[in-house]
Amino acid sequence: MKNIILGDGAMGTELRARGVEVPSHINSIWSALAIKEAPNEIEQIHLDYIKAGSEFITINNYTVTRPILSRKNMENELENLTMESIELARKAVEKSNKEEIKIVGALPPLETSYRADLIPDEDEMNKQYSELVDILKNEVDIIICETMASALEAKCALRAALKANIPVWVSWTLHGDVEDTLPSGENINQAFESLKRLDADAYLINCCAANLIRPSLKNLKELTDSPIGAYANAENINKEKLRSKAETAEERHWESTIKIDEKSYLNEAKHWIEEGATIVAGCCRTRPSYIKELRAYLNN
Repeated sequence: MKNIILGDGAMGTELRARGVEVPSHINSIWSALAIKEAPNEIEQIHLDYIKAGSEFITINNYTVTRPILSRKNMENELENLTMESIELARKAVEKSNKEEIKIVGALPPLETSYRADLIPDEDEMNKQYSELVDILKNEVDIIICETMASALEAKCALRAALKANIPVWVSWTLHGDVEDTLPSGENINQAFESLKRLDADAYLINCCAANLIRPSLKNLKELTDSPIGAYANAENINKEKLRSKAETAEERHWESTIKIDEKSYLNEAKHWIEEGATIVAGCCRTRPSYIKELRAYLNN
C-alpha cells in the first residue's frame, strides 16, 4: 500500500511505560518535563518509531504551551523547550540515516486536553498559536493542529498555522464515548464547515477510541478531496457497556474503553483505510510495536 503514509505512536505514555516520570496532563506539564529531565529517552523513542517504520515523527511539544507551562512557572521557557524538542527529533532522524523522515510540529490544545470548556477566547488563541507558529515555521516539515476539541479551537490553530507556508494538517479528537462527536458536542460536519476558506492539507481524527473513528472518516471523505487519516489510542469503546453518565469527555472515555493489542489496532486501522484514510499513526498508549504491526501490513 504505497499510498499510505505511516506516522509514529505515543510519546507521553511511552515515556511513562519506560519508567520516565510523566506528571498529570490535568494539573501539571505532562511530557514537557521529560525535555528537561529525560531528553535521551525522548530521542530514543523517536528513533524506535523510525526503526518500526514511521515516515514522520512528531516532536515532543504537545504540552509546551504558555498556559500549561505556567503551572510550574515555566512559561518563559516556551521557545527553548520547543526548540529542544525539535533538536531531539532531528538527532533521531540523523541517527536513523533516513533523511526522508518528516518532522512534524504540533499546535496542541493550549489548556487541558479534551476540555472544550477551558479553551481561551478567540483573540487569545490567535495570539498564542501565532507565537507557536513563529517558533516552528522554519524548523519543521509539517504542522499539525492536533487533538482539537472544538470547531473554534481548530479554526484558530489552523488560521495561525497557515501563515507558516508549509503543509498543515488538522486533527480533531472524538475523546469520549460517542461516534462523530467532539468534546464540544459539535460533529465533524460542523467542525469542518467552520474552516471555510481555511484549507488544510489533510484532515484527521486522533486521541480517541479506535473504533469510534470510522464514521467520521466516512463523513470527511464526502466533505473533502484532501487526504484524510487517523491515529487513535490503544483502546476501543466497549459497546456492551451502557453509555457513561460522567460529565467530561475524558471521564466518559475511561469508563467506556478496553485496551486493545497490536493486532486489534491494526484491524481498526484497516477499517480507516477502507474509508479512504491515507495517513495512519498511533496516539496514547500505542507503542513502537503497534507501528511495526502497521508497517508489516502496509508492506504486503
